[in-house]
Amino acid sequence: MTSSILAWSVFALLVFWAVGAYNRLMRLRSEVNTCFSDVQGQLQQQAQLALSLAAPTDPQEAEDESPFLTQIRGASTQLAACLESGRPKPLDHERVAAIVSASAVLTRAWERAEREDAHDLAGPQLPSELIDTRARLVRDTQAAITQFDAAVVRYNAAIAQFPALLL
Repeated sequence: MTSSILAWSVFALLVFWAVGAYNRLMRLRSEVNTCFSDVQGQLQQQAQLALSLAAPTDPQEAEDESPFLTQIRGASTQLAACLESGRPKPLDHERVAAIVSASAVLTRAWERAEREDAHDLAGPQLPSELIDTRARLVRDTQAAITQFDAAVVRYNAAIAQFPALLL
C-alpha cells in the first residue's frame, strides 16, 4: 500500500511539474507574440509613412517623379506584404528573415532619398517633418526589436532547458 501511495505521489508530482513547464513555455510564447505585435506595429507605421508620399495621378508627374520616391513606395509595399505574411507565425525564421530583409530595403531607400535629396538645387523633396517622423519611428522600432529579440532569446533558452526539452 505504501508503494502505491508513493507511486501516485510521484505521478502527481510529474504531472504538476509538466503542467508548470508547459504553462511557462506558453507564457514565454505569448510574450514573444506580444513583442512581435509591437515590432509589427512600428514597421507598419514606417510603411504607412512611406505610402503617404502621394503617388502621382498625372502620367506627366509620374515621369518627373524622383526615382527615390518610387523606390520608397515599392519597398514599403514589400514590407507591408511581408508583415502580413509573418503575422500568424512570429517565430517562423523564414518569415522573420523576409521582414528583416524588406525592412532593410526600405531603410536603404529612405537613406538614399535623404542623401540624394540634400544635393537637389531646387530644395529638398522630402519635408523635414517627414524626416523627423521617420527618425522617431526608427528609434521606436529599434526599441521594439530589442524587446522582441530578448523575448525570443528567453523563449529559446526555456525550450533548451531540461524540463521543457522533454515536453
